[in-house]
Amino acid sequence: MPNTLAHLGVAGIATRSIFRNADLRWIYLGAIIPDLPWILQRIVRFVSTSLDIFDLRLYAIVQATFFFSLILSGFFSLISTAPLKNFMVMGFGAFLHLFLDAIQIKWANGVHFLAPFNWQLTQFGYFWPDSIPTYLITGAGAVYFVLNWRKSMNQPWSVIIKSKSRLYGAGAVLGLYFVLPFLFLSMPEASNNHFVKTLREVEARPGKPIEFDRAVYQYEAPNGKLHSFHGEVFELVNFTLDYSTLLSIRGEFIDQHTIQVNAHNVHSSYFRDNASYLGLFLVAYLWGQSGFLAFRKKRQQIRVE
Repeated sequence: MPNTLAHLGVAGIATRSIFRNADLRWIYLGAIIPDLPWILQRIVRFVSTSLDIFDLRLYAIVQATFFFSLILSGFFSLISTAPLKNFMVMGFGAFLHLFLDAIQIKWANGVHFLAPFNWQLTQFGYFWPDSIPTYLITGAGAVYFVLNWRKSMNQPWSVIIKSKSRLYGAGAVLGLYFVLPFLFLSMPEASNNHFVKTLREVEARPGKPIEFDRAVYQYEAPNGKLHSFHGEVFELVNFTLDYSTLLSIRGEFIDQHTIQVNAHNVHSSYFRDNASYLGLFLVAYLWGQSGFLAFRKKRQQIRVE
């Protein structure tokens, strides 16, 4: 998937062409909503090592769908001063995020536009995440964010926390966002999303196709090994690379723990992650700083009165 900076620029330009006076803070929030499940997954894995990694992966897959992105957009919109408008703004941003993800090449990955009715992954596959189009979009996103920084900071604070009915409604919607995914875990697994079904059925692996997206490849002379998202290490044949990196592969299981590589792509180990960390930090800082300024302005008004 593209990095966060790329998503921010695309969301800002496209959304403001439709919703001309939309608050950039809500636009940026909508642009990162589909990524929040994957961020939460990393936090959960860091905090607890006892959870089933495959179930956790399936849970994040469900939450990252367009349908659940709309549910989370509903939660955020209910605590805003313009719920309907901001719901449309964030929902549109989430759709743009998923569409941008879909046009990139991501083996063993993709997006869900039609879930929970259809769990086939959508991927158009026009260019790799580490390619000139992605670099150009990322640069444009960074420039757009900087040029609109003052405008986004000067917009009125638009979070409401005093309406009890809104807060109760927002809490109910947030509860649905975290509870409902448990009802759908079997569906992405049945469709073999991210090859979870193949990886789980260890005895049935030989002869089956397998793909990995941006997996850790660790070179250990004379051969390298691939580290899967669930912690398993695989031997690779028909493949030689004498340095460690991030790797996408397509191949076939020769036995339960050995993969014949039929195609591969080497990824940058730093570009996408660092651009995403920077983008997430900028959004968090924007929200935090504008909230602080709104709080300080409110206190000054109270003192004057």
